[in-house]
Amino acid sequence: MKLLTSLTFLFLALGLSAQLNVDSLGRLNYINLHATMINDVWGYVDELGNEYGLIGAEKGTSVVDLSDPSNPTEIFWEPGMESIWRDLKSFGDYAYITTEASNGLLIIDLTPLPASTVLPTTLYTGPVSTPWQSAHNLYIDEFGYAYIFGSNRGNGGVIILDVATDPMNPIEVGVFDDWYVHDGYVQNDTMYLAHISDGFMSIVDVTDRSNPVLLGTKTTPSTFTHNIWTRADGQYAFTTDEVSGGFVGAYNVSDPANIVEVDRIQSSPGSGVIPHNTHVLGNYLITSWYSDGVVIHDATYPYNLIEVGNYDTYPQQTPNFDGCWGAFPFLPSGLILATDRSEGLFVLGPNYTQGAYLEGTITDAVTLLPIDQASIQLMATTTIYENSASSGFYATGTALGGSYDVYYDKVGYAPQTISTTLVNGVVTAQDVQLTPLPPFGLTVRVFEEGTTTPIDGAQIQMIVPQITHTGVTNGLGEESLTLYYESMYNLVVGKWGYVTYCSNLLIDNTTGTVDVFLSKGYYDDFTFDFNWTATGTASSGLWNRGEPFGTNGNAAPEYDVTNDCSDQAYVTGNLEDFYIDADDVDNGFAALTSPVMNLSTYADPYINYTQWFYCYHGPQLPDDTLRILIGNGTSIVVLEKTGTDLAVAPSEITWEDRSFRILDYLPLSSTMQIFLRVSDDAPNVNITEAGLDHFYIAEAAELGIEEIVNRLSVFPNPAQNSVKVNGLKAPEDYRLMTMEGALLSAGRLEANQNTVDLSRAPEGLLLLQVGSKVFKLVKAN
Repeated sequence: MKLLTSLTFLFLALGLSAQLNVDSLGRLNYINLHATMINDVWGYVDELGNEYGLIGAEKGTSVVDLSDPSNPTEIFWEPGMESIWRDLKSFGDYAYITTEASNGLLIIDLTPLPASTVLPTTLYTGPVSTPWQSAHNLYIDEFGYAYIFGSNRGNGGVIILDVATDPMNPIEVGVFDDWYVHDGYVQNDTMYLAHISDGFMSIVDVTDRSNPVLLGTKTTPSTFTHNIWTRADGQYAFTTDEVSGGFVGAYNVSDPANIVEVDRIQSSPGSGVIPHNTHVLGNYLITSWYSDGVVIHDATYPYNLIEVGNYDTYPQQTPNFDGCWGAFPFLPSGLILATDRSEGLFVLGPNYTQGAYLEGTITDAVTLLPIDQASIQLMATTTIYENSASSGFYATGTALGGSYDVYYDKVGYAPQTISTTLVNGVVTAQDVQLTPLPPFGLTVRVFEEGTTTPIDGAQIQMIVPQITHTGVTNGLGEESLTLYYESMYNLVVGKWGYVTYCSNLLIDNTTGTVDVFLSKGYYDDFTFDFNWTATGTASSGLWNRGEPFGTNGNAAPEYDVTNDCSDQAYVTGNLEDFYIDADDVDNGFAALTSPVMNLSTYADPYINYTQWFYCYHGPQLPDDTLRILIGNGTSIVVLEKTGTDLAVAPSEITWEDRSFRILDYLPLSSTMQIFLRVSDDAPNVNITEAGLDHFYIAEAAELGIEEIVNRLSVFPNPAQNSVKVNGLKAPEDYRLMTMEGALLSAGRLEANQNTVDLSRAPEGLLLLQVGSKVFKLVKAN
């Protein structure tokens, strides 16, 4: 699997425009022409060699003269029922167009071109006994068989039509209706199908079109298989998954009963951009990739896909279905026709260039055995990541030949950086041996604060960039860990009923033992799983613990709160999918219940936490809620109810602190619990999300008005070049570190000199230690 990432972490994609080995020659704006957005594209060449674009639009079908690529000109327009989907193919001198509106199959006779632009049309809706009115897509093979995908008949599988015998009057000759089919491709007598809602591809023998035979299936990386295409030799197939952050996948299909994935690749990883359709031209993949525009990959070696060209048709970058819908690369002239939903038709001139390849085998320098899942980082203009296979083999590369540093690493081994020269079109072999690091032991002992009483069952994390070591203490309060790196570690220790401890410690092979003392109390920043219970009736969006993934529309924060020990929180749904409606609470409720707390010995406790809530959908009023309640084993009362008064969508959702005096609501008991309930109920189905973090119980005396007013804080957060530390009462030393504890800078702060420089710090999550306080920062682009 290949991942390309700019060194600017997740924010790399927010303003980029791309153009590599592709030029824009001409453009046609359909908003101006017909007040319509457009979707798919195909091409046609007449007997004189004149090239035309066939453009699907929401309001009809357009034929465009390409004789002057710098000035594409519409010569025919056929209005149709309005639909987001309108897909086109051509065979001979005829164009065939499907739509998900009830328009049937539109057939356009192109034989009058170029002498006349008066083009006869007809509509086909299937046999009288088994009609259909709409379909998602189609493909026409070299024999003149049209394959209709996703019709409103049966399961929406494949309807096979003969369009060679009588082009304006198709004849139905076969059906394959085992599953819904979203798109497909046929080569020779083999049909390759994309089953989007079922998440897999299938291969079908259509030697006898009246009796298709299933040969094999294979799930795709994100189980949302949108389209499929194959190489001319039929040995490899390529798919797209139409999800935020989706992949183009490559597969060896030489044995349809044993399809093997050989590689996968994203465009602009971390941006959430969505791939749509990929096509194969020779050894190249030409993919419409929504807000990234058109992306070209070299697939000379399908196990090593390399991005070698791109043209960004869309002025922004979003994780939505904005931007380039289709890219047609099969015109004899070599032009690519790209249809951008809002920006119109682009006529592009590609320069297909092979990548510069690097491959080899990584082995253990002592045993000479292969190393699985070693990390390879090719330090090009953007860093390209790769992992070795179980055989130790790796393959990577870049679009531009030149001299590069390549970083090799594996947990438990000393990393290596090797300089190499890569040449376009040439495979450079580079085998690497990594030397094992000598392991050393560390014992973590956990006690109750102020005593020598060991704590059994305390959870431990020891974190360095290469690995997170985990463990649980035994009856003696001890856990033995095997470490490899003499480094600064982020140590986190916690157990329900105690306040979680986190600190940065320098550990080497002489450290031996680390003692940790935990104070009694109730605290949870969700670094560890303390057995909160998630239940509900919702079809999606149930509560789960993890690193939050943000969504578009600012409906969910990208990070947890910044003043705790980790990047974890409880959130509703949490797919790594930027699309706002991908995993929100739908069709029911999502509930979260804390473990039991014994507060009977507390004097005047406050319950504290940080939460966020989002509820909105278009013109419908938000009518859903987040309820947070507290119970004492006898009664349950509402602490807060959020959401019903939102008349418009909030511009941005952020974490908000809450604090409640428990005795204002309930008597204290030994069986206290907190309950959260998020609902998405009728009549209005809204986009509904929520989050919880930094939960703790504190006595009123511990809170203290002076502490609340004057406690240290950092602002802004997220930040770009600097942050200010507010609330300093005396000079304090500071240390700026990565989340793993690597020191970035250090110094001294005073009330009138309270700024920490972040300009040289990497983007992403950072730790700022001021005196004994540790803050979590986000450095953004």
